[in-house]
Amino acid sequence: MNINTIAKQVEDYFADNYPQFKEFQQKKEYKPYWDKCMECLQDRDVLINIIFCNDIFSIPPVKTFLTYYLNDFIIITGDNQAILDTPLKRRIGAFWGMVFKFVLGYTEQKTVSVSMNEHFMVKTASVYSFKNGDENTSKNKSFKILIGE
Repeated sequence: MNINTIAKQVEDYFADNYPQFKEFQQKKEYKPYWDKCMECLQDRDVLINIIFCNDIFSIPPVKTFLTYYLNDFIIITGDNQAILDTPLKRRIGAFWGMVFKFVLGYTEQKTVSVSMNEHFMVKTASVYSFKNGDENTSKNKSFKILIGE
C-alpha cells in the first residue's frame, strides 16, 4: 500500500465510515484543517513517523500530527496557542481513526492522556494497536509504506 492509496481511501470513504463527521471533509470552514490532514498523508516521511510513534512509543497519531504541524496550525487558527474547539478536535481524531483502523487495519484503540495544554488544548487521544495474531499482517502494511510498495 502506498501513500496515494492511503490518501485516496480516506478521501473516498471518510464520510461513509464517519457520517457524524462528514462535514469535516465537506464544509468550507474545515477545509484548511482537512487539507492539512490530507497533506500529511502525502508526506511519506511524516506518515512513517506518525506510525512509528504510535507503534513503538504509544504516542497517539493526533499528538504527533499536531506537534509536527504546530506552526501551520498557528497560522490557520490565527492564534499563537493554536487552540482548537472540541468539535474540531473530534473531527481530527476521527480522521486519524479512519487512517489507522479502516485503511491500515489496526484492530484496537485505547484513549490515553496527552496533556497538550501549551498548544491545542488536547487532553486525550487514541493510540492504535492490534489484537494478538493480527499484528504481523498489519505491521507488514505499515512497513510496505516505508519501502514504498
